[in-house]
Amino acid sequence: MKLIKSTIILALAVMVVSCGGNSNKENAETESVEQVADSNKVAAGTYTNELLGYSISYPKDILLPQDASANGEEQIFKAAEGKAELRIYSDKRTDKSGASLAFNAAYEEDIADKKGRQIAHSALSPNYYVISGLDGDMLYYQKTIFTKGALVTAVLKYPKEEKDTYNAMISPIFNSFK
Repeated sequence: MKLIKSTIILALAVMVVSCGGNSNKENAETESVEQVADSNKVAAGTYTNELLGYSISYPKDILLPQDASANGEEQIFKAAEGKAELRIYSDKRTDKSGASLAFNAAYEEDIADKKGRQIAHSALSPNYYVISGLDGDMLYYQKTIFTKGALVTAVLKYPKEEKDTYNAMISPIFNSFK
């Protein structure tokens, strides 16, 4: 009986060790895939401007915040490498009478006054509008929001060569801009 128990225990031990070896191999493969996936993730930072009433998430290892303007109405983020720039500012445009430009009028002005830009896409929503395209040799994406009774604009400009990198960031950055 002791011999049978010993044999069963030994057989179970061999099975556990051999199964454990396979599961460790599978775990090692899973971990290496997860490590690769994690290396492709970008850490997010959040910038909030109470004065203008907005917040935005940005890739903190790629776009680095610069010193804010003295009056707190502009924030610039520059690429750690390359020429990309995210600029957020109080959009204080006025009409001919000197009154603040209305939201819809600002949109119409932005799509009409191209200033050398080639607009590829534009869309107007009740609380924001977006415009994207080519500005000289740089691609750009602009979102203007209406907050605290005023316009606030964020513009991301980046080189054509970095299109794949920055196009992947547009949705997370600009969907968070509120």
